Amino acid sequence: MNKQYTGKQVIKAGEILLEENINDPEFDAAMDILSYWRFSHEIPLGKALEILRGTTLEIDSDAIFAKRLKRYPSIVNKLKRFRKMKLKNMQDIGGCRAIVSTPKKLQKVVRALRKRPEFKNSKGKIRFKDYITQPKEDGYRSYHLVGQFRDEYNELKDIELQVRTHLQHDWATAVEIVDLFTGQALKSNQGNQDWEKFFSFVSKQFAVMESIHLFNTLPYPRKLHEYINKIHENNDTIESCHETQTITKKLEVVNVFNAFTHSLNIVDGKIEENSLEGYVLVEVDIEKSIVKTTFFKQDDNKEAEKMYIEAEKKSAGQSNLVIALVSTTAVGGIKDAYPNYFADSTEFLRHLLIVTETPVKTHKSIFHNLFFPN
Repeated sequence: MNKQYTGKQVIKAGEILLEENINDPEFDAAMDILSYWRFSHEIPLGKALEILRGTTLEIDSDAIFAKRLKRYPSIVNKLKRFRKMKLKNMQDIGGCRAIVSTPKKLQKVVRALRKRPEFKNSKGKIRFKDYITQPKEDGYRSYHLVGQFRDEYNELKDIELQVRTHLQHDWATAVEIVDLFTGQALKSNQGNQDWEKFFSFVSKQFAVMESIHLFNTLPYPRKLHEYINKIHENNDTIESCHETQTITKKLEVVNVFNAFTHSLNIVDGKIEENSLEGYVLVEVDIEKSIVKTTFFKQDDNKEAEKMYIEAEKKSAGQSNLVIALVSTTAVGGIKDAYPNYFADSTEFLRHLLIVTETPVKTHKSIFHNLFFPN
């Protein structure tokens, strides 16, 4: 890829994109600069994923991997939230992820990655966010590391790596599905308060599940049994479980998610059969209830990025359209790595069912029954 734009031009493009005046010729030019800048992270992103895969597979042979270049709406939203940030300095334009089976394996992967020189700056400091030990207020849990990897001009580019468990991934996927179908922005703490409470409560319950030894390997009846025992160890967890059950019922969560899943028609049903590595351009039209997927071989990455930016230009300003260019180690894993684009909340609901099926008696309900018997 030829060097077409300077750092100042990249910064200026970010400022133009913030204005979101999609009919202005400047906007179209800014989108082209965004495409250039985003694609300049492709080689560094590939190097980061290679390290993430090599490190993780030694610890968890069943891990799932994915990489992506940040979507235009996500870039704009981040620039809006952090007004001092410049497009040129955004550290997660390129991002890759490992999804592992247990919190213990996650910690092992993180320890191994933190030893690598790519994640240490000139002063030996590591840029990271530990949302496992300190979850975000909305309940988000994951571990983020930012490393620097060289591009084709030997310049360093920031790439963000995320390591999360399957349960943490299921939770994050469910948030994105609700955002996708309802037009909320729960990921940015801009959404319906009841839905915000719901996800915050569920995150705590999933954390309880993950505190149970080998929880992910247990059959469903045993999972339920162990969770019930764990919940009843103290009054706080009993109350927390009860609150989750109450808000789940109020929002009719199961019905809502099932409606989302059944509403989408996946146009290209062959995606699961393709075992080649490469890219998939995912186009979701909520209004028409359609998911369209276009596959590109690994060597066709320039063509993929070209179609990606053209699709984003067309979708700019249309909240019913979601465009993403995603990649996994095998295309058959796209739905595992990015179930949100296919409205697949199966695993999330399976574990939510454990919470809703747990019989709990809170102090409040006991008090009520004592003094206000039927």
